[in-house]
This record gives sequence, structure tokens and C-alpha cells, in this order.
Amino acid sequence: MPKTSELSDEEVSKILHLKLLGKTVKEISKLLNRSKSMIYRVLTRKTPYGPKPHSGRPRVTDIRSDRRMQRMFSSQKMSVREITRASRLQSSKNAVHRRIVESGYMIHAKMARRLPLSKLHISNRLQWARIHMSYGDKWMAVLFSDEIKNGTSVDLRGI
Repeated sequence: MPKTSELSDEEVSKILHLKLLGKTVKEISKLLNRSKSMIYRVLTRKTPYGPKPHSGRPRVTDIRSDRRMQRMFSSQKMSVREITRASRLQSSKNAVHRRIVESGYMIHAKMARRLPLSKLHISNRLQWARIHMSYGDKWMAVLFSDEIKNGTSVDLRGI
């Protein structure tokens, strides 16, 4: 965890400008109220000041192939495996799946189990329920398909 906040681009440009004007590290640190070591690091840094590149394995895909994959899965109904084959890259289906998730196109949500009932189906169900509402004790004689007639022993061999 850094002890001080990072330098802004404006502060870095001020440091470089003051050095070009011939100021010493000590003078720059007093003017900008920053430590001498931070000023020295900015001045001796070979790469531009900013966040370091990430460590780890480099990406298999570049920006262009990421966009090509994004066009494939947004415009066509293709599976991840089909996109992997069509992309002509040596990338795994997991890498393609990660690119889809990174793009924000894939939304993780549960699919609807079935279509909502139409007005006709709703009225038919309501009519059936009103007709059979007066059954009373007759419902005790009805065996529904998810029940077993004799509840004491269960025989699952026939299922």
C-alpha cells in the first residue's frame, strides 16, 4: 500500500517542466510539496509515469479479434464452441466465454420457464375452477398423477 497518493498527470508535467527550467530536485520538491525521492523517481523513470502493466500470461486475443468475436455473438445466435471455430484463433472456448462476459453482452439471468398464459387460457382455467369448486369431499377420491395410492410402501421399480 503506497504511503502517499499517486501523482496526477498535471503534477508529472510540472516536475518535468521545472527540471527543464534548470531547477534541482530539492527545489522542485519544496515547490510541489512532494518528497525528493518521488521527484527523483519521476525524473529517472524510463517509461512514462503511470500504472505498471499487469503481470501474468499475455492475452491470446487482441482488440481486433475481441471486436470480431463480439460482432459474432451479438448479431448471430452462435454457441461459444461455434464462435471459437469461426474466430480462427488458437484460443479455448473458456477464453471466448471470458471475452463475452467482459463485453457485458451476456446477462446472467434465469430464463422464463414457460410463456405466460393467454387471456383465453386464463378464462378457461377460471371457468374450470368455478365448475369444480363445489366438489367438496369428492376431491378426496381423486388420485393426482404425482401421488401414490398406498402411502405406506413405495415401490419405485415400475417407475
